Order: sequence, then structure tokens, then C-alpha cells
Amino acid sequence: MGNAKGWKHLVDSLQWLDLKIQMLLNKQQLDAPPQDDFMDPFKGLVVSEQEVQRLLLQEPVLLAEPEADVEMQAALAEWEALLARQVAQCRLEQVRLPLPHTADVFALTPFEARCLLACMAVEIDRKYEKLYAFLQDDVTCKHPTVDLVLKLLCDTPAERMEARVALGPDGKLMTYFFKPEESAAAGTWLARPLRLDERLVRFFLHGEDSGRVLPCLDVYGADHEWPALIWEHEVQDRLTGGLPDFFAKNAGESSRNVANPRQWVVRLTGNPGSGKLLQAGHFCRRVGRALVVVDLRRALEEEYAVHEVVAQAVREARLLEGVLCIRHVHLLLEGDLSDRRMYRMLDAIRHAPGLVFLLSEKPWRSSDWSESQVVQSIDLQIPPDDLRRTIWEQLAAGRPFDAGIDWQAVAGKFRFTIGQTRRALEAAEHFARWDRGGTASIDLEAVHKACYLQVQHKLEKKAVRITPRQDFDKLVLPPEQKDLLRNACAQMKFRTQVYGDWGFGRKLSYGKGLSMLFAGPPGTGKTMSAEVIAMELQLEIYKIDLSQIISKYIGETEKNLHEIFAEAQLSSSILFFDEADALFGKRSEVKDSHDKHANVETAYLLQKMEEYEGITILATNFQQNIDEAFMRRLNYVVRFPFPDAQYRELIWRTTFPRETPLGDDVDFPYLAEKFQLAGGSIKNIVMSAAFLAVEAGEPVRMRHLLRAIKHELDKTGKLLLKNELEDYLHELGLN
Repeated sequence: MGNAKGWKHLVDSLQWLDLKIQMLLNKQQLDAPPQDDFMDPFKGLVVSEQEVQRLLLQEPVLLAEPEADVEMQAALAEWEALLARQVAQCRLEQVRLPLPHTADVFALTPFEARCLLACMAVEIDRKYEKLYAFLQDDVTCKHPTVDLVLKLLCDTPAERMEARVALGPDGKLMTYFFKPEESAAAGTWLARPLRLDERLVRFFLHGEDSGRVLPCLDVYGADHEWPALIWEHEVQDRLTGGLPDFFAKNAGESSRNVANPRQWVVRLTGNPGSGKLLQAGHFCRRVGRALVVVDLRRALEEEYAVHEVVAQAVREARLLEGVLCIRHVHLLLEGDLSDRRMYRMLDAIRHAPGLVFLLSEKPWRSSDWSESQVVQSIDLQIPPDDLRRTIWEQLAAGRPFDAGIDWQAVAGKFRFTIGQTRRALEAAEHFARWDRGGTASIDLEAVHKACYLQVQHKLEKKAVRITPRQDFDKLVLPPEQKDLLRNACAQMKFRTQVYGDWGFGRKLSYGKGLSMLFAGPPGTGKTMSAEVIAMELQLEIYKIDLSQIISKYIGETEKNLHEIFAEAQLSSSILFFDEADALFGKRSEVKDSHDKHANVETAYLLQKMEEYEGITILATNFQQNIDEAFMRRLNYVVRFPFPDAQYRELIWRTTFPRETPLGDDVDFPYLAEKFQLAGGSIKNIVMSAAFLAVEAGEPVRMRHLLRAIKHELDKTGKLLLKNELEDYLHELGLN
């Protein structure tokens, strides 16, 4: 027991219960014929009346006379007066007595409170198992049944009728206090045994410090030390400004009244790690309340019934006079049973005391609010660019990170919440220790690896991840195009300074991302350039084939695009839309519903690109089909020219790895001058020639390259003219 006074009160309450049992026993004896003592040989199999009397009085007594009821009623009144004085005195001393406290916070009737006492008795002293078995004429029935508590605690028919309602399936006792009995359906309602939930037993015996209720339910005390708030302190100001008056006016009654005249519901929405739980925790510490937290993700994973978990959390919040908080509410919006689960959850929280926090990673709405609920919504944002850099620097301080890490660039690439930043730094430290030992410094590679560990998305359902292997040194493009690509990378590297330190972020409500158009013939380096950008910025890149995303069904294309951008927002990945011609043709005059629908799809993609704060790259083979209005809304348009002989020679030379053995007869200037091929075709030819050479057991020679060229041209229906081959006709057997 948490305190001696609580234990004393419980023991005295059992004395009162003993008198009630004695009175019921007397009544049963009056109604039953006298028995001989022939049952002694069966001791242990049945409970005799003599044993019951001995247990009650601790010594053999004669059967009670009927007039003893008057004396017992007087004794009951004395015990009740004593118990009332104990409760009043403890309230003055601010000492919490578990049973009276429970009756207060749940607004229990005297019958309901005494029913809990009758059920608690068997958890304290096993003598009550035998007493209840005897009173119910069933040696196997060691817990009180509905029928027994009605007889034991109700004196009049009116009291029994009220008690039957209290013990109904929707009553507080069945909802919050009693364990559901699997065998209850086999018998009548009156025969149902009443067993207290173990959590209530622990609370009555040990008070608040009584262990965990469920794996998916956590309790944070009013004095819990929460991590400091780094930003969005104004959320605390909003909560403090709106809710303390409510707490001050209703602190005594709101937590003690199941049917609250008013309940505040605060919906906190934000990305993972945005501080939703932290904000709720800081407010509860400020007002001196415990925080009872339900983790719906874990509850669903472990297949708990959500409404039952929430009901137990409501009970916990009332017992502790705390605040209920439910995490991951957005998970109830998924699946076929979403509406039903959400409704049952919202119905369960109506009985929570005073204030409820609902935490979600996605915005959601509901019309299932009662008139007594006041609903407020607060969106927690990702820190702005300049603050993200400061957060990275502050949280990294004191850890062995390389001095050369550019936290400004890291903050620009990863739009992380504070929680994600903290977890990424911890993971980076673990990676460095694992890879290089405990004293190793933490490099940028470990930071990037840790950052991608923090993001969980489903992009691969509609896109293909590209592993970048190319850098600017391997990219063969004219200087003008290379400069545009480098400028684009610089825009992402220094975005925190421009949008943050220089204040441009406060001027722009959207369009902080980077949108690019790569236009040029097939094989001119569009995909490779996207890889180079990803390699330079150390970002993930996903390739989306727009021809596979577009649907003939109205609204389906927009749905696919919404899912792609929503998932990309979680990771700041580069989105590379290939085959953009499938969607971005010239917007023509609307002649039918299909034209109108195509224009809607185009406008929707432009809207999502402007909202996205990462990098979006569109690739097209036909720039002339894209109208000027569309191109004006892009940050960069990079035109990829067909390579001339000079750049073709450079492509031929750089496509071969250093390890590849080349024959003395390989003539790169000749290949570049004679064959007008794009970089993509040259790559295919080099690969094919390498396999031909390996098969022949030779280094790569001109004959292998020429055969591969012929195969490549055959694919497109082009002819290989003899005057193009000159001295190499014999290599192909054409001389």
C-alpha cells in the first residue's frame, strides 16, 4: 500500500464488509432448515456453516438471533461514520486513499464503490473465497457474482433495480473495472462472476506506483523531465493561453465527473519527430498533471482492440487525474475498417477527464464530436532552413564529428524535424563506431547513411531507385550545360543561407524547391546528368516513368502523382520523371473531355512540383512540344545537344574503364568522326564489344567495336555504309 492510512482505511472497510456478509448469512439461515453436523467427514470438499462463523468471528459462535440485525445495523452505521471521517481527514491532509479516490474521479455511486470493495476483498484475504462460495452454495465460485452483490449490498427492491443498471454492459463498472469473463456467456447474467482487473488490484494496494498497464500504454508523471523545446515555444503559449483557465475552474470537478460539461481536444499534427509528444509533455508538466500515452501503432501491431485500449487509458487518466494522449491517430484512417475504428476511438475518449491530446502525422477531420467537446488544431512545422542548420550544429556539439562537415549543406538536403535530426546524429555515431572503432571520428558518409535511415517511404511502389555512380568528371557535356547543372547543385547546397539567413524563405510561401527540365535527343546524357546531381548532393534519386503513371481513368493520374510527392517529401529524394512527353505536350484548345482532363493533369503536376521542396527533374526528347508557359515555371531548362565529333571522341574514351584492355588498333578519332552516335548508343556499343572481346579471349579491338556498331545501328534500322568503314571492311568480312 502506498501509505499506512490507505491500508488502515482498506482494513476498516473490510470490517464493514464482514458485517454485511454476517447479515446476509443470518438472513439465509433464517430461510434455511437447521442442519446437523454430519458434514464434518466432507471437510475440504464443502464449506460448513461452523467454518463460516469461525472465519467471521475468529472463534466458534452460536447461530445469530434475528434481533441481532438491529445491533448490526448500528455497528454498520458506526463503521460508515468512521470511514467517512477517515476520508474527510485525508482530503484535508491531501493524502490519496485509493478506493475513495477512485469513487471520486469516476463519480461512482455508493453501490458501485462498495461493489469494488466486495470484489477487492478476495484479492486481500483468501477467507473471502470460502465465504463467497458458501453464500453462493458453490464451492467453485470464489468470486462474487452479480447475484451475490445485489443481495449483499442492496436492501430494497429499488436499490436492486438501480444496481442492475450499474452492472449493465455499458456501465462504468463493466467498462473500466471488471475483467471480461469468457465463461460468462455460458450462464445467466446473475451468475456472472465479477473479477477486478489486475491493474485496479495493484492500484488499490500500491497506489499510483503500480507498474505498466499495457505494452502500448505509457505513463509520464507530472514531474517527468522532458527534453528542452528548441523551437515552436509559441505552441506552449497557445496551450497555456487557452487551457489553464479551464484547468483552474474545473480541476476539482472535471477530473471527477465522467460526464464532463466540457472537454478540450487538442489535435497536434506534424511529421515524425516534430515534437508533438514533447509539446503535450511540457504542457502537462507546467500544469502538474501526469500524461497517459497510448501508442496506436504498437496497439495495432499487437492486435489489440483499439477502443478497449483507449478505455483502459481513459481509466488510467482518471485514476491519476492526468491527461490522455493518443499517438499515431492517422493509422486509424487506413484500411477498410477506418471509419468504424475512428468512431469507436472518438467515442471512448469522450469519457476522458478534461483534456485529450490527439497526435497525428497526417491532417484529418471528423464530424463525430459531441457538443461538450471543444476541438482545437495545431500544426507543427518543420524548422526553417536557417534554424535547421543551427539545430544540426547544436545537437552535434560535443560529439566527434569531422570538422569539415558542412552542416548548412546537410540541413539544406534533409528537411528534418528536431527528433529526426537527433536520431540521425545518434545513428551516425553508432555507424562510425561499428565501422572504425570507438575512437573514430564521424564523417559525412556516416551522417548521410544515418539520415536515410530516418526516412521511411514507399516510393519504390511507383518508382525505381537509381544508384548514382557518375560524377561531374565523367560527364561529357559542353561548358554551358555543365555550368547550369553546377548552379542547380549550388542552389540546394546554399539554400539554408539564402532562404534562412538572407530572409528569402519568409518571402516565399511555395516554390522553394528546385525544378529542372532536361531536353534533348535520346542518349545525350539526361539520365546520367540526373545521376551526377544525386552524386554531388548525396541524395537518393528515383526514376518515374510518366507513361506508366498516367491513367485513362479520371482522377487516377492525380492520385498517383499525389502519392509520389507525398512519399518523396519524407525523404527529400530527387524525383526524375522520364518520358515527360507523355504528359507535357503543348496545351491545346480544349475540344473534348479528354483534352480538359489532360490539362488538369498537367496543372496538377506543376502544382506539386512547386509545392515540393526537393529536386524535380523532367526529361523530354521533344522540347518543342512543351509550351513556354510551362517552361517559365521551371527553375532550370538544360538543353542537351547531340554531341559533335569532339565530344563523341571524349565519350568514347571515358566510357571505357581504366581496367579494360584495349588493342593497339582502336582508333577513337575515327570512331568519333565516322559514326554520329549519342552517348547512350556509344555506351551500348562499348558494352557489346567488351563481351565480344572476352568471348574471343582478346583485348577490345576495332573489329569488336565495328561489329557492335553494326548491331546497334541494326536496332534502329540504320544502314552501315561501306564508305564509312574504309580500311576496316575486312574486319567485318565485307571487302
